[in-house]
Amino acid sequence: MPEVVMPRLDPGMQSGKIVEWLKKEGEFVQKGEPIVLVEGEKTTFEVEAPSSGVLTKILVDVGSDVPVTKPVAVIGEANSTSKSSPIIEPSSGPSHVAPETTGKPDAVAGERVIASPAARRLARELGMDVSQLKGAGPGGRITREDVLSAVKQIPTSTQAPIRPVQPAILSKTRLEGVRKTVAERLAFTARTVVPVILTIETDATKLVNLKNKESGLSFTALAVKSAAKALEKHVVMNSTIDGEEVTTYSDVNVAVAIDTKQGLMAPVIRRANQKSVKEINRDLELLAEKARANQLTVEELTGGTFTVSNLGAHDVETFAPVINPPQCAILGLGRIGYKPVALGDRVTATPRTTLTLVFDHRIVDGVPAARFLREIKRNLEDPENLL
Repeated sequence: MPEVVMPRLDPGMQSGKIVEWLKKEGEFVQKGEPIVLVEGEKTTFEVEAPSSGVLTKILVDVGSDVPVTKPVAVIGEANSTSKSSPIIEPSSGPSHVAPETTGKPDAVAGERVIASPAARRLARELGMDVSQLKGAGPGGRITREDVLSAVKQIPTSTQAPIRPVQPAILSKTRLEGVRKTVAERLAFTARTVVPVILTIETDATKLVNLKNKESGLSFTALAVKSAAKALEKHVVMNSTIDGEEVTTYSDVNVAVAIDTKQGLMAPVIRRANQKSVKEINRDLELLAEKARANQLTVEELTGGTFTVSNLGAHDVETFAPVINPPQCAILGLGRIGYKPVALGDRVTATPRTTLTLVFDHRIVDGVPAARFLREIKRNLEDPENLL
């Protein structure tokens, strides 16, 4: 007796899940008629009866996951007893006629081709024109079995290969130079670091006032100075890791992420804790200019013990930057924006920003890292002490 099997819709399909039986045991089914709804890896589709007859046995229940080519039901002879539907006697003549001799006539221009969704999809994947096929289903409907039968009659050398649809390509470039170095470092971080993310909201009222008073002073320079002062007290954050060895430094060298045409650069401001905000601001402007001109030296790109990355100028509220290995942590700065704040029984809008600290849990635990981040917040909320 014919078996209904789990079809393979694409080369990568391994199994399908039974969602709903559209026919019951004992019901008569026509060839090409949908009898079960299946959920695959990419879509939900109907499986059709391979021949006319009575659905004598359902082999798997709803919710079952069935490997491809495995049977899910059995169809008996057309004269089998049906409990729920009258038996429709097959017409005289052969019980099955090959698709090339029976079915609807060739489609004329503009005529709608009657074909099941599964048949259309399979024909498209095989590069076949469904309008050139003949259907053996009810009313000449083209079924998936008709497509498969037609494929078997095509010489192997002329069959269209199954190829996935690819998007149009704009360009291809190789990872090289700075971009390759950045990629390798980020991949190294992803393989080795155990990152933890902490965020804290900061009142930026005094920061905005100070920037308005001190023309040309950048938020990044204030953040670098704030982090450098905090690193003096929380020395474990001023560390690097190499295998099982953690090195803590007395020099506070803060690297600053700078975007360039060549890729991301992170030049270093050495002994930032010993410099004034204006000196840090001047160093940042010089390093940024050299970075964009691709003139940074090895000395200016190495020796960092902590990193600051600011995306506030690009309207980013908050983000989790990737740790610059082998450093312990990195500070991400979001934009300064006005937000509603409740003050007693009234609500007012004040400038606020979000600080994000990403740290390596192999070196430091959550509470010490939280204390460090809170120290940076305090420094930024009272920036006059940074000058």
